[in-house]
Amino acid sequence: MAWHDTAWDGRVCAAPSRNGYCTDLQRIRVERDDAAEDAHAGRDVSTLSAEAMPPCQAESGLFMNPRPWTRYIDHPYTTVEQAKGTHGALRTAKVLVPPFSTFATPFSWMLKERQSRIDERLPEGLLPPEGHAPFPTPWVFSGPRQQALLDHVFGQVTRGRSLALFYTKSGHPLGDHIPRLVVGVGRVTDVGRLLPFPQRGVDGRLVDSPYPAWDRLVSHSIRPQGEKGLLLPYHAYLASTGDPAEDARRRALLSEVAVGVDNAHVNAFSYGAELAGPDVALATLVRCQEAVRAIRAHGIALGPWEAREDWLNERIAEAWTDRGAFPGAGAALEALGLRLGSSLVRELRASGTLASDENPWPLLGALLEGRAKSPSPAYDAPLRNASGTWRHVASNPAKRDLLHLLSRFDLTLEAAARWFRSEERNRATLTPIDDPTLLANPYRISEADLGDQNDPPVPLSTIDLGVFPDDTISVKHPLPTCTSAFGDTLDPRRVRAGLVDVLRRAAEDGDTLMSADEAVTRLAGLRVGRPPVVPVHWLEGNRDVLAEEVQVLDLLADPDGGAVLPAVQLTNRGETAKYLARVLGKRAGKPVPSTGEDWTALLRARLAEQEVTVADGDERARTALAEQAAALERITTRRLAVLVGRAGTGKTTVLGALQRSRYLQSGGMLFLAPTGKATVRLGQKTGTRAYTVAQFLHQHNRFDGLRQRPLFSPPKGTAAVPTAGVATGYGTVVIDECSMLSEDDLRACLEALDLGVTKRLILVGDPNQLPPIGPGRPFADLVSYLEAADETVRACEERGSDPDRAVAARAGALARLTVELRTAAGAPSAALRLASWYTAEQQRVDADDILSELAPGGTGPAGYGTVSAPADTTVGGGAGAGSDLVIRYWNTAEELDTAVLETLVDALDLSGPRDIEGFNKALGLTSEGWVPFDDHSGAHKFQVLSPVRMGPHGVHELNRLLQRTFRGSELDRARRWGRTLGPEEIVDRDKVILLQNGERTGYDHGRNQRTRPTYLANGEVGLVSPRRGPRSLSVAFADREQVRFDFSSKDVPRSGGGALELAYALTVHKAQGSEFDTVIVVIPATGRLMSRELLYTALTRAKTRLVLLVEGTDTAGLLSLAAPDRSETARRNTNVFSDAVRRADLGVPFADHLIHRTSGGLYVRSKSELIIANLLEHEGVPFAYERKLPGEFTGGYRLPDFTFTTDDGDTIVWEHLGMLDRDDYRAGWERKRQWYEANGFIEGQNLFTSSESHGPRVGLSMPDLHTTLDGVRAALESDY
Repeated sequence: MAWHDTAWDGRVCAAPSRNGYCTDLQRIRVERDDAAEDAHAGRDVSTLSAEAMPPCQAESGLFMNPRPWTRYIDHPYTTVEQAKGTHGALRTAKVLVPPFSTFATPFSWMLKERQSRIDERLPEGLLPPEGHAPFPTPWVFSGPRQQALLDHVFGQVTRGRSLALFYTKSGHPLGDHIPRLVVGVGRVTDVGRLLPFPQRGVDGRLVDSPYPAWDRLVSHSIRPQGEKGLLLPYHAYLASTGDPAEDARRRALLSEVAVGVDNAHVNAFSYGAELAGPDVALATLVRCQEAVRAIRAHGIALGPWEAREDWLNERIAEAWTDRGAFPGAGAALEALGLRLGSSLVRELRASGTLASDENPWPLLGALLEGRAKSPSPAYDAPLRNASGTWRHVASNPAKRDLLHLLSRFDLTLEAAARWFRSEERNRATLTPIDDPTLLANPYRISEADLGDQNDPPVPLSTIDLGVFPDDTISVKHPLPTCTSAFGDTLDPRRVRAGLVDVLRRAAEDGDTLMSADEAVTRLAGLRVGRPPVVPVHWLEGNRDVLAEEVQVLDLLADPDGGAVLPAVQLTNRGETAKYLARVLGKRAGKPVPSTGEDWTALLRARLAEQEVTVADGDERARTALAEQAAALERITTRRLAVLVGRAGTGKTTVLGALQRSRYLQSGGMLFLAPTGKATVRLGQKTGTRAYTVAQFLHQHNRFDGLRQRPLFSPPKGTAAVPTAGVATGYGTVVIDECSMLSEDDLRACLEALDLGVTKRLILVGDPNQLPPIGPGRPFADLVSYLEAADETVRACEERGSDPDRAVAARAGALARLTVELRTAAGAPSAALRLASWYTAEQQRVDADDILSELAPGGTGPAGYGTVSAPADTTVGGGAGAGSDLVIRYWNTAEELDTAVLETLVDALDLSGPRDIEGFNKALGLTSEGWVPFDDHSGAHKFQVLSPVRMGPHGVHELNRLLQRTFRGSELDRARRWGRTLGPEEIVDRDKVILLQNGERTGYDHGRNQRTRPTYLANGEVGLVSPRRGPRSLSVAFADREQVRFDFSSKDVPRSGGGALELAYALTVHKAQGSEFDTVIVVIPATGRLMSRELLYTALTRAKTRLVLLVEGTDTAGLLSLAAPDRSETARRNTNVFSDAVRRADLGVPFADHLIHRTSGGLYVRSKSELIIANLLEHEGVPFAYERKLPGEFTGGYRLPDFTFTTDDGDTIVWEHLGMLDRDDYRAGWERKRQWYEANGFIEGQNLFTSSESHGPRVGLSMPDLHTTLDGVRAALESDY
């Protein structure tokens, strides 16, 4: 159903054009006329003409309408020329819709690709054969077959008994993390009749045609103040109260009210209307029950919630009755080999021959053995064919018991087959599981099942409902004696399965282990009946039972005090952590001989290829060149080395010079990157072939393409992990963009290499970027591990002591690039200055200049690329040709739309937002609108980025805005000819992104021939090039000149999930690894996904110009995201090199590994600041960290490291200067010192500094810190 801004009340939305959520549905995206709907905003739809009705009438957008209304339905084929003979005479169908009713359309049953599967599972002759469609279509064409399918579906719906569950897909305002949102539950009170489209008969009168409307009228019991159903009150929580704090509180409480859908049930909530079994109903009803209890506690939404909770309890009891003890009997029969098994059980129950609370196996056995008559001759042959298999299984107690056991779970047909048939089972698990093991512990199914491409893993809830059903069922049908009795809900087998579920879900969010406190808390919150509530010491007492799947760890919470923190980790996750720590740690400590290359010469040669020269007078370029040459020597003299550097510091230039080494080439070189786009860029920068990690692993049988997961060695003896190969012949291996690698990715890569041959493994990346999707943050952990070794050695040198040998061996394996080369009008880039604020690295001393400069009315110091903005904003800094950073503010969706369009007008030098010719020219199109064969770079000219997909500031609505603005005529023309692709209606000249990795044949127009299969990468962007002829679109991907690739409706179906999407706007995650000339970043005031790393990644995508569109009126939101506690990377629990786990008992939301936290709980940026802050806390000196200090005389502000307040209200400042050995740092401090002086802060009086040594004795000096502290104390106590 479509999201509606006034709760589906039978009126046009209050602000139709601002409801971008409903356009997530393809029909509404195509048909909605924003201006027309705005003109009718808030009107009762029953007062509108048929032409003025909103398109959501067909998407359940009016299902809570308390008034009758009329819907007119036209068949979509009446205007299709090829269907003129069959559908040309069809007329409009008119339906009178009663109050509280809607239309249900079972789209999945009408898909042509599903028909053979449907036929296999229904008695022969039940459905008429499919006819031949005169044009390409994914849908069933035959009218009689459509009627039979609709009758089959709606014939299973019982008036007054069946439930109606109303849901949205991702098109709702509660967040991208909820892909399906339940909005209401009620009874089905009535089902309309089949509605044939009328047509003119031979006598001219209207008669029923053989073609039905797929939409079936359904009435329900939900009422706004009723007790026989419920509408979840999301709108009450979303409505503005006028109090920002209260609004924020309500938004936060929404997470307790939102009713999502289990992953295993998503298919039932994906194709419009679908029949769902009792397990789906139970899961949804229980979640609704939890939500109602929260609603009652919150007191925000009024209504008879206690009575609604009682109604839900009654429906839960009914669902248990419908389910019975054997909901999977039909699936079990089909696993046995009985075709039509599910249909047989359904017919036996529908006829009353088999009661829902009855054990079906005596009757089914009699049918299979010919001792009972089948309910229909259609089942006779399948029963005869399966009788031999049945007799064999019946004679094998273990196999028979397994079949009976599986029938107790509501398994899909695929899941039942793979768990009954041992050969399929071993292809879906990582470890072999035999029948006796499964009978002894059925929870092994949820613990071990991997699922497949089309069938998700069996969830814990499915097994739990079978093992612990409703009491009335468990008493009548206890588990068989072959299964060890489950004494209670705290049986160790059940608790272990619950922990596995908790830890797997945590791994999806990045955690590889969890404190025992947090684990048992999440265990108690599992969405199962009677969640297992155990104390932490239960884990300690059941280590042996848990060990097969879960390890109980004793971590040192306080290494100095010896306190132990219990934690839990999946056993295979622990194995991965140990492997990575062992291999990476040991290789980092092993030196290899120098190559002897002149790296400076190779760097200059690489730069010359890029037409870049290093002038003798360019001090910054010369410094960077020296730094890069030193880094090359360092990373080529270890068996494992790491190269890090922020954006713009030249990492790819270094790799280009590395590739030119003849010495390394002679030993074989391999370049890898995590994503397709990153691989393309790596290949272009180095001038050699690069591979994605998935490609590389697949070549060596170490990637499970079915489940899109890496595989490890040694093989476990199952078909799920095929015989793995090893890559030989590569003496040097480089992996770029390593911050995107999960622990599993990195382990698989290492195991796929012959590490005896690979003498140099070089990991490259920027740990400040977004952490990987998946478990861990191995690159950030490795960087921290090597940094710690360097710091330890420096500290030992300062003390004159010897470091640990292993630590000393690792020191020097990390090379860091620090000199930023990207400039704006010859000065350091303001965009990169801002980006540096969102890193975990030590800041430039004047880093806070940029935040002051961005503030409304702020002015920046000289010597930098200026910050500018359009004249209608309040940002200072002065516009100019050299500006590479612009900021604008917005507060409403309308203001955002205006800002986006005006920004593009400015960035692309257009005459206005309707300058289509100028827009095309800016994207490199010819005057005729063609993409030049020799230049596909237009797709990289600009990019809009947003953190989210949905909402007014999400990429979905932004893409719609830009497509309608700049491709309106193409849309109109393509719609007339049916030449749009996908749910977003991709047309000629659209900017698109590829969403799949894989090979595709293209056409090389330079050579006038088809290409060999070419690997195209997920994340590549391009422009749709106009073409004549077939109903497909030709895409010119950036950096693939001369070659075009065709995409048809099969590649990009209207149902979604295709190979292409619009790409005028992208999420930040999708843009990672890419760069664009101008980047426009939309920054909302709040958002679940906002983090320091996300903003840093967004800010570093621009090559020439960065534009920030910030919600609000100032930079407060930007500043808050720079705080250490907004780090997603630091939030994760990992234990590769050291144990880093959140302390649930202390309320600490971050692990201690990558974030610096004082003993008093303050988060600071650097280890040096940590030492100073701990000193101040220990000495009892009150202070503030990075508190804004306004410039009383100069304007602007700074963020001093530490500030102190005297009794009379004056401010004392302590700045720590960490990198005074660098010229640019010293210059930055001098500028900042002058700012302080201009505002009355004089060194030694009310401004104090500390610094670090950079000579033979490197680091902080504690005596010097105490001296500085003495000066601060004296100033605080001074009477002047």
